[in-house]
Amino acid sequence: MPSAEVSIRASRRAERPGVRDLLRVAAEDVSPLSGTGAGEHDPGLLLALARVGGTPCVVLGHNRRSARKGDTAEGPGEGQALGPAGLRTARRGMHIAAELGLPLLTVIDTAGAALSREAEEGGLAAEIARCLADMVTLPAPTLCLLLGQGAGGAALALLPADRVVAARHAWLSPLPPEGASAILHRTTERAYEVAARQGVRSADLLAQGIVDRVVEEDASDSGDGSRAGDASRAPDAFLSRLGHLLGAELAALRAQDPDERLAARRVRHRRIGLPR
Repeated sequence: MPSAEVSIRASRRAERPGVRDLLRVAAEDVSPLSGTGAGEHDPGLLLALARVGGTPCVVLGHNRRSARKGDTAEGPGEGQALGPAGLRTARRGMHIAAELGLPLLTVIDTAGAALSREAEEGGLAAEIARCLADMVTLPAPTLCLLLGQGAGGAALALLPADRVVAARHAWLSPLPPEGASAILHRTTERAYEVAARQGVRSADLLAQGIVDRVVEEDASDSGDGSRAGDASRAPDAFLSRLGHLLGAELAALRAQDPDERLAARRVRHRRIGLPR
């Protein structure tokens, strides 16, 4: 299994595929939806109606930039930090899924929420809480894809789904590793050590019951943490495989009894963090 450091570095490569690439390769009939519907727009959140793996659904996900300045294996880069408007857009997508009776696919791939006075005054913390509440109680079938970076409240806000699928090098943490290291050790140089202790890798999340299924990123993955197992090596092949898997997962969720599925979701997320 790749180490936490290997996975975090892989997730931050500029050429790693994101949600836009997923829709390009694995989706049909894509109809983008812009903003909150009330005049707000956040480029950090993509919202669309699409057919993924043959299954119609609402897709919402963190919109990473490709080949962006500063986005390397050595740091999280600039990216598209998600603000309150982005979370309100996400909630709009959740409500559309419920109104249309369509499954919801959320895609997590973020270095974190916006860290600014404007974001806090705009209700960032409250919007994270509202997203969590909506995700837990939404009547529509929900599937979460942990595609890359999963740092902080912006990632957790899209997590509480019926099922969670993770790419091998995806990871999830309440704080970016550098932030956790700074708090614990007054330096960012121990970020990967802290991440390993937190159990942020997809394999750790699978063992904890947070993730249900891990998808290998490259069929030639040797498991030794080499670049061969990274989705950036053959992104379209990975995304095509992933699309078929997501379509099957969405169709299976749609076939379940709605009351039983919703009850199971609530139990599932109530148990997160408890001893197994």
